[in-house]
Amino acid sequence: MKCKLVDVFAKEKLSGNGLTIFYDYDSLDDHRMLSLTQEMRQFESIFVSVNDDELSVRARIFTVEEELDFAGHPIIGLAAHLHEESGDCNPREWKIDLNKKSINVKTKKTAKYFYASMAQGKPEFIRTLNNDEKEKVLLALNLTQKNVANYPLEVISTGLPYLIVPISSGIDNAKILVSDFELLLESFGAKFVYVFDIINFEGRTWDNDGAVEDIATGSAAGPAAAYLTKHLLSPSEQPVLISQGRFLGRPSQIEAFVETKENSISNIWISGEVIKVANISFV
Repeated sequence: MKCKLVDVFAKEKLSGNGLTIFYDYDSLDDHRMLSLTQEMRQFESIFVSVNDDELSVRARIFTVEEELDFAGHPIIGLAAHLHEESGDCNPREWKIDLNKKSINVKTKKTAKYFYASMAQGKPEFIRTLNNDEKEKVLLALNLTQKNVANYPLEVISTGLPYLIVPISSGIDNAKILVSDFELLLESFGAKFVYVFDIINFEGRTWDNDGAVEDIATGSAAGPAAAYLTKHLLSPSEQPVLISQGRFLGRPSQIEAFVETKENSISNIWISGEVIKVANISFV
């Protein structure tokens, strides 16, 4: 089986967020896709089916626990890989069909590999937590009121709903302490949490057991950028730079550019560099 290993949101090999891109999409069932993702032990893997004319690209994304309808770094990594496979040195655009939505991605060749920009669309502001809900979340994350910035905790989605927890201190100590954290998030309409330092623009997120921390999360960067635009920043022609992965020894940087129209967010572009690591062949 044809596979490729790339690092996403990375400046050099063996940095950023690793991703395995699998082919044979049409011959694999759900169980096999999940098992292959577990074998690679990365936060997510992506499985792709490409028609010969390159006009139709279908993909499915798996974590080690389940399939996701959307994720950021797998789409960025896949688009870079598709550009390499095309052999075209000119900038390209791709439409990638997932389970419930299609994603447009722009790619361009760089000296090291490729740079990709993904359109996440208009954010959905789902829910603002009240004070009692906020206290439950802080206790579950090993945080206190002193750590939290003077802004609300809010669930925002650009394809995957994240609970944004804005903090001004304590990111080093943040972790999931409770076993039922996923149920707590579900009660707010969120899938995952993103602890976000609004002073340094640095984020952290984990699987909902708190066992695995993600290195660089494109699907959370969109909601984080939407949050910043709503509460802190004026629209700018410059991207917001979001850091992640420091606590795992793989510091990564995600670019988020917010487009506005008539004083509301119309689209968010999440971008980053991709580095090729290896071609893999599964027997």
